[in-house]
Amino acid sequence: MTYDARSRDRFRWVVAAVTGLAACGGAAATGALTGMAEADLAQDSAQKASAATAAPAGARPRRPRVVVKERPVRTRVVTRVVRVTVGGGQVSAPASVSSNGSPNSGPSSNQGRSGNNGRSGPRPAPQAPPPAPEPPPTQTSGS
Repeated sequence: MTYDARSRDRFRWVVAAVTGLAACGGAAATGALTGMAEADLAQDSAQKASAATAAPAGARPRRPRVVVKERPVRTRVVTRVVRVTVGGGQVSAPASVSSNGSPNSGPSSNQGRSGNNGRSGPRPAPQAPPPAPEPPPTQTSGS
């Protein structure tokens, strides 16, 4: 027997049919089990409800009462002083302007390289930052 297009199509149809039947059977079995479990749960809850109404009031277990109790509250305040130093840097002027009005950025071969960066003359000495201000006096609480 040769394997041709007709036998291939028949085989595909059989596989599709078996797969579909298996899926339908699985869904039906799941539904049946779910329905039986629901019926069993409904029967159990009905029996518990009838037993609870038939029992005298003293025989039923009591739920514990919830008692709200005022607890003392303690507030704790912590004050922290943070010192921040601002400044310490130096702002420099842009590149100097030559007498003809164009910026003096030096030779074109030195642009973008470290060194004097087109400035003429010595660099000014860096200045020390101003001293930090005194912190405010801290207050302590008697807690």
